[in-house]
Amino acid sequence: MATNSGPTTAMLSVRVDAQALTAFDSFAVGRGGRSALVRQMIERTLQENSDRPHIDRPEGAARNRISLRFTEVEIAVIAHRALQRSTDRAGWIKALVRRHLALKSRVDDGLLAELAPIRMQLLRIGRNLNQAMKAANAAMLETGDRKIEPELRRIADMRMEISEQVAAVGDAMRGDASYWTVAD
Repeated sequence: MATNSGPTTAMLSVRVDAQALTAFDSFAVGRGGRSALVRQMIERTLQENSDRPHIDRPEGAARNRISLRFTEVEIAVIAHRALQRSTDRAGWIKALVRRHLALKSRVDDGLLAELAPIRMQLLRIGRNLNQAMKAANAAMLETGDRKIEPELRRIADMRMEISEQVAAVGDAMRGDASYWTVAD
């Protein structure tokens, strides 16, 4: 991370797949652009995880190294589990140890990448339901026709269900601890 001339700002550079960047840019149009959207995502993540402990990272990467030896079967299982979580063997082992030590509660990037679009789609559905509810309410007030009240109740029920699902996916994105639970 390189710092700018301003004492309160810093610059973040990220390497991503070209197609992913193109898709992200398309998504960012109308949302303030790429930088604004990344800032919003960072701020939202920090806000959503404000109750979780943060670990001060020393300058650079972790310096302590441990060497482990596994049998061929254990390596195969670790590789399979890592593949399921869209990470490599070392990343899976580090996440397992950190989770077990309760030092790091974030979900691995593979699961986040799978859950984020689902959450965004649920949020879009929720916004669409809100718009439908507003339009139906306005029409009912304008015409005085109460025939659509059952439909309004159905929309309200769907909005509640979507809100619950958004919360559940958000909880999963903040800490899928059940995966790492081990018998003591």
